Amino acid sequence: MKTFKIIIPIMLIFVLNGCIIDRTPDYPETDACFSVSGTTQYMNEPVYFVNCSQGAVSYDWSFGDGFTSNQKNPTHTYTEAGTYQVTMRATGYDSYDTFTDAVTISGSTDLDILVMYVGTEDPVSNCEVTLYGNETDWQNLTNPVSDMVTTGTNGIVYFSGLYPIEYYIDAYRSVSDTSYYSNYLQGYATSPLDENQINYYNIYVELLYNTAKGIRKDRQKVVVKQIEKSTKEEHESIIKAFQEK
Repeated sequence: MKTFKIIIPIMLIFVLNGCIIDRTPDYPETDACFSVSGTTQYMNEPVYFVNCSQGAVSYDWSFGDGFTSNQKNPTHTYTEAGTYQVTMRATGYDSYDTFTDAVTISGSTDLDILVMYVGTEDPVSNCEVTLYGNETDWQNLTNPVSDMVTTGTNGIVYFSGLYPIEYYIDAYRSVSDTSYYSNYLQGYATSPLDENQINYYNIYVELLYNTAKGIRKDRQKVVVKQIEKSTKEEHESIIKAFQEK
């Protein structure tokens, strides 16, 4: 009887071990993949990555510009145009896989305008700025290519997503029923904008008075005047100096 009692536990051990082995999970093979939402990606705008991996539980992304993420479907914003190699490693329970694809970031043609009072480097706040695509529309204040944007305390207005062409700028700030600040005698036409980058310009406004023809109508007699190009560093320097006064 003792021998019989010993044999049964031993047999149970083999049976139980066999069951444990048979129940080992069969995890699927990890297969990494992703795509990018949309057809064209632009700098300073979020890029949406769509994860299509199989059999994965965690993800490690490298966006090719020094930034990383461990989200499943991350978004990332590139600040410079170019082509970036994006790598994603998908990790499963007992395997991993890596997928790499190139993402091309197109630059946006933007216009950064600093409005100042003529004869100074003092920024003009509450100045209404509108862009026009040709001189006739600018003269008649018709068919603007942008919504009107009002300067803040730093005198800056910013327009993005433009074409690499020249623009005619109307800067206007009302003072009273008979007077206003405007740039049209000082300069209002840009050069063709440099494509896929931020174009910096300075414009100056002076105090003018309404004529018998009505407000801003005498601009049709003005010869086209170019405005001066600037730089990011110059804009920052002028604003900083003004704030320190």
